[in-house]
Amino acid sequence: RKAHVLGSGFIFDRKGDEYFILTNNHVVKGADKIIVRLSDKSEYKGKNVELVGKDPRTDIAVLKIKSDRELPVAKLGDSDKIEVGDWAIAIGNPFGLDRTVTVGVISAKGRSGINLPEGPDYQDFIQTDAAINFGNSGGPLINIRGEVIGINTAITTPSGGFIGIGFAIPINLAKYIAGQLIEKGKVVRGYIGVRIQDVSGDIAEAYGLEKPMGALVVQVEKGTPAEKAGLEDGDLIVEFNGKPVKDVQSLRLMVAETPPGTEVTLKIKKPDGKEKEVKLELAEYPGEQVTAKKEESEEEKVGKGEVSWLGMKVVDVRSDRAKSLGIKEDAGVVVVDVDLEGKAADAGIRTGDVIYKVGGVKVNALDDFKKAKKKYKSRKRPIIFYIKRQGIPRIIAIRPED
Repeated sequence: RKAHVLGSGFIFDRKGDEYFILTNNHVVKGADKIIVRLSDKSEYKGKNVELVGKDPRTDIAVLKIKSDRELPVAKLGDSDKIEVGDWAIAIGNPFGLDRTVTVGVISAKGRSGINLPEGPDYQDFIQTDAAINFGNSGGPLINIRGEVIGINTAITTPSGGFIGIGFAIPINLAKYIAGQLIEKGKVVRGYIGVRIQDVSGDIAEAYGLEKPMGALVVQVEKGTPAEKAGLEDGDLIVEFNGKPVKDVQSLRLMVAETPPGTEVTLKIKKPDGKEKEVKLELAEYPGEQVTAKKEESEEEKVGKGEVSWLGMKVVDVRSDRAKSLGIKEDAGVVVVDVDLEGKAADAGIRTGDVIYKVGGVKVNALDDFKKAKKKYKSRKRPIIFYIKRQGIPRIIAIRPED
């Protein structure tokens, strides 16, 4: 079935008779034909329009048109200098109403973790209450001086229409991505080789932090710079090249914007509270997610029975009970029951979670879990549990019984 999609964009650079246009990847995604219509109704299509490149991870795309006449080029601002409360002006084609201008303010900066149909993976959105609707995607968000500070990208709405919450990609990020697309036709990103998660309040306390910060390593991928540098599961990355790591998204952006081959310094915090600096050379981000391969080991004796602790019951992953839950892990213990009033439930543990490490104790079988229980049963600070949920590793801090 053929479909027509309408979006927005703006000319941001020029080389001779070639003009470059910024828009969203989801505007041009899967397009067989692209038609560019300017504000004076002139159209460019066919051989006069070229898709230079697109980057789904940031939802940015660059188009190129050729024109014998001179066209206006938008002036780009500095999105790092914007402040909450600054004026924000959105321009685009909502519902086909071309050259629509709406006005609002910058509502927030650095928004991430927004659940959007088109992603993107790397989120550092500017939030604005300047009205953005369907058709605005790819259009410019400008400041009071007429400088572009962002690309209007998405809205959050329960009704399908604008309710005062819109998101734009910062122009500084867009410039970096566009430059690579024009020069290389693709985006080359730095890569460490770790799976990471945000830090909760209990995890922060377990690491001796005053407040949640940093990115917590839940898995180190095999054959990556992280493994070669000696990073381990449970390491908390708090600085990247001297810059503080606020959360997962801030680390992802800093790594992604650093060229492969660059030597960087990571400051990490160990579960025992000790700090350490690690140097490593960034690799190039692979085309597909690298999955760590499990090393084969000798079969261990399967523990018998079950163990209760902190409001949960666990059995060995190789037991018949675990197999009945569809568990395919070959080491660890699986949670088969959770007391809804217990500490484990409060921390987010669920039935089916596979525990493979507790604090500094590796859990290969039920007996290892018993050893961890004995070691940490008198602990006052939260205890770090390394788990896998549907095969995805994560770290949860459980506060012991009062």
